[in-house]
Amino acid sequence: MRSGDVVAGRYRLDEVVGVGGMGEVWRATDLELRRVVALKQATTGDGEATRREARIGAGLHHAHVISVFDTVVDGDRRWLVMEYLPARSLAEICRTDGPIAPDLATRVGAQIATALAAMHAKGMVHRDITLANVLVTPDGTAKLADLGVAMWDEVTVTGSAREAGTDGYLAPEVRRGHRATPAADVYSLGVALSAAAEGRVDKRLAGVLAAMTDPDPARRPDAEWAARLFGATRGPSNPVLVTVGAAVALVAVLAATLTASSGPFSSAATRGAPPPGTLLYGIGDLIGTAMESEFVRETPVTMLTTNYHKPSDLPTMTPWRDKEVPDAYARGYALHVLVADWEIDDPEVPVDTKYGPGCGRSYPLSPAFGEHMRALARIFAGKADDPPLYVTVFNEVNKMACEDGSYAASPAYYEALQDSYLDVRRIIKETAPNAQVALGWDGYQVEDDDAESGGGRSMFSHFARALRASDYQAVVAKQRYGNVFQVRESVRILGEYGKVMVAAYLDTTGEVLDLDVRTLLSDESIAGLNKQGLFAWNFNNQRELAVDRGPVLDYIKNAIRRTGRAPR
Repeated sequence: MRSGDVVAGRYRLDEVVGVGGMGEVWRATDLELRRVVALKQATTGDGEATRREARIGAGLHHAHVISVFDTVVDGDRRWLVMEYLPARSLAEICRTDGPIAPDLATRVGAQIATALAAMHAKGMVHRDITLANVLVTPDGTAKLADLGVAMWDEVTVTGSAREAGTDGYLAPEVRRGHRATPAADVYSLGVALSAAAEGRVDKRLAGVLAAMTDPDPARRPDAEWAARLFGATRGPSNPVLVTVGAAVALVAVLAATLTASSGPFSSAATRGAPPPGTLLYGIGDLIGTAMESEFVRETPVTMLTTNYHKPSDLPTMTPWRDKEVPDAYARGYALHVLVADWEIDDPEVPVDTKYGPGCGRSYPLSPAFGEHMRALARIFAGKADDPPLYVTVFNEVNKMACEDGSYAASPAYYEALQDSYLDVRRIIKETAPNAQVALGWDGYQVEDDDAESGGGRSMFSHFARALRASDYQAVVAKQRYGNVFQVRESVRILGEYGKVMVAAYLDTTGEVLDLDVRTLLSDESIAGLNKQGLFAWNFNNQRELAVDRGPVLDYIKNAIRRTGRAPR
């Protein structure tokens, strides 16, 4: 066909504007209705594919999906009549302009995820989310195109549509020969956006994309939740240099080597409800107020947490040794002390260590710190047969040096910090016979990886001697843009060293809180996390939960009622 030809006596072909996965696309003029449309002719000779795409498109009306108007036949050729959008594909944008900005990636991701959510709600699966199939207008409006290989239970799949997907975007389970599901679409969208935004992306966007491209489909957010997560990433953030393309390549390598049953959330054993008495739940942030709180009265919360901030807290806490602490143990509660000493005037400065010059906070390396921990242990000590006393030390150990989260920036300091931790662990356990001690990590540490600098996930290996000596492992989940990926990845990594506690869940409200708890505290998620080593979950305090009274608080309470257990 040539420009100027009229198709089916109605549509004048103006110019070729692209080639889709299943056909050539023209900008055309509808001579009857006097409007601009897009016409696509199947290049495979598979006219049934065009009819399929028309039926699927007609069954889906969404602001972020290219609309399908009709199919027409001209001679022996069948054409699809669609909405014309003056836009470029992400593939063309990246080819001519380079990687897109994080803000645009977030906007596009939210829009396309809502389109996928609408498809999935109707039982449809797109099966071919690529850079070429996402169209973006100059004002940032994004629409999903090319439904040629989409699946819908109400439309039979025949011909070339059986062979769906584009290599490089396929989810691991699809590569292994499994049927494409909505989770596979989420994976492909994550890969496409990762490629489009390759380069300097902010940490929040990187976390969402990493969750979407998790090799285990059960651990990915669904499309609706992904859209809401993209919405939660907006706002100020600290940019970090992430080579997303390398991360996607790594995911592809993992995908090629995984077996069909791999992943803690894919086995039959984790499906359905977890056994009762699965997790030890806690609440803070002071032993007395927590024990008498409505939250504790209404649910089987059996761990009471106290946040220790600074040495001047010790005189206030010392009287608890005579009443609050023994009362709590007598009533069957475990106690948890979170040594969150961020309120101390202890700047990060150059320090001398036996390993050489270092840089970080000097107080944790001082003899005074050990004596303060001894005094703290005396206050909360129980007998050997009392419920456990959990002590999470340093709270965010990866933030103690002058440069956060990177071992190579100050290896001497971090080695000295491990020595100090091991000394403090010995002191606490000598003072409190029922004590168990752990290092506390900020969950953001798992969001990327840099083996050369010992940053990201690589940092854990540099703390292996401290982690192996610990009685349990601890992570703090406090990212205001969401914690699903951080918690799951932290449990996976730290679970290799021993049982894991979410030592504090805090600073999240609204939709992020809703998404976090409905994802992480679902029955299937709890079963999978428990299998990997999660044994306890501590909410920072009732005040933060009270802000979100209503369905989300009820969901939390019901999860605790189903899966909470007594200390042991």
